Amino acid sequence: MQSLTCLVKKEENQYASLCVELDIASCGNTKKEAIQCLKNGIETYLEYMVSEGRENEIYRPVPMKELKDFLFPEHTMSEQPLKAIPLEFEYA
Repeated sequence: MQSLTCLVKKEENQYASLCVELDIASCGNTKKEAIQCLKNGIETYLEYMVSEGRENEIYRPVPMKELKDFLFPEHTMSEQPLKAIPLEFEYA
């Protein structure tokens, strides 16, 4: 079982989600939907990488600039709540 870090935040009228270890992002109308869409994206990515024999290339952390932009958007002047959620995945 592999544990990954998912960040979730509200952006205007939707929620954005980001997997820090894999540089995969998604969104949804609710937190739950944003997390589920991210899980689906991660599962698809992992299945593809394994099927291509690229297990050694799976991890590709979010570049620092993109992570800073996600955490601290320039256009936002007020504090924004951010939640980090551990996600568990298995892949062969």
